[in-house]
Amino acid sequence: MISNKDSFYKRLNELVIIIFMTKISEIDLPSALLSTFILLGFIATAFVFIRLTIIGVNYIKVNFSKEEGEENIDKNKESQTKGF
Repeated sequence: MISNKDSFYKRLNELVIIIFMTKISEIDLPSALLSTFILLGFIATAFVFIRLTIIGVNYIKVNFSKEEGEENIDKNKESQTKGF
C-alpha cells in the first residue's frame, strides 16, 4: 500500500511539473500581450458604460425633477438679473 501511495504522488508530482513549470522561452509573448490588452479593453468599456449610466441618471435627476422649490428658484433668478 505504501508503494501505491508513493507511485501516486510521483505521478501527481510529474503532472504538476508538466502543467505549471513551462519554460519562459515557450511562452508566446505576443499572444499573452494581446490577451491582456483585450481583457483590459473589456474592463475599460465596462467602466465607460458605468460612468455614462451615472451621468445619465444624474442628468435626469437634475433636469426632470419637479419639486415645489423649483418654481421659486426660477423667480429668484429673474429678480437677481433685473436692475443693479
